[in-house]
Amino acid sequence: MQNNQSRRILLATNNRHKISEIQAILGSDWQIIGVSDVAPRLTWEETGDSFLENARIKIAALRPHFAGAILADDSGLCVDALNGRPGVHSSSYGGIEGDHRRNLNKLLSDMATIPVGRRGAHFYCLLLLSRADGQECIFEGRCDGTISLAPSGVGGFGYDPIFIPDGCDVSMAELTDDQKNLISHRGKAVRAFKDQMSSY
Repeated sequence: MQNNQSRRILLATNNRHKISEIQAILGSDWQIIGVSDVAPRLTWEETGDSFLENARIKIAALRPHFAGAILADDSGLCVDALNGRPGVHSSSYGGIEGDHRRNLNKLLSDMATIPVGRRGAHFYCLLLLSRADGQECIFEGRCDGTISLAPSGVGGFGYDPIFIPDGCDVSMAELTDDQKNLISHRGKAVRAFKDQMSSY
């Protein structure tokens, strides 16, 4: 590792859950800050047709406000029976950006006629690192599982209460933070970032 300043990363989100998750995985060698720390009023429209396009939109919006390394996370839930939806539109699936309850309820409604054996899905996470010199690095993670018939658990956020990871008999929202970070799509992508950037 280099000096402490080189370990400071701007995460392109105001979602405190994401910031906490990534900070916990990276540990104290890294300092993760969010959008509110550098540009409190900044907003952007995630109009991309892919996770990578959305990540680049976030970085482009933030670059005028921060000269250091920016890490953009774009992730979503991809459901087999819905042809990969909600996918890149996961955070606005219910019609209002960031309304987790509406998103979850719409997904359950759309899945109402799908039998137990056909409820496969996976969470996907793409991390895009933009260095100060403009160089990009991509890190990916995936967690496979199934969509439950009803929500359970109060942990996590988003679709966690209705996602049962493969090998588990409880939802993502019923796992401890450590258990979730070990198997989650975001945990896998962040560990890939950490492994490659250990000398950053």
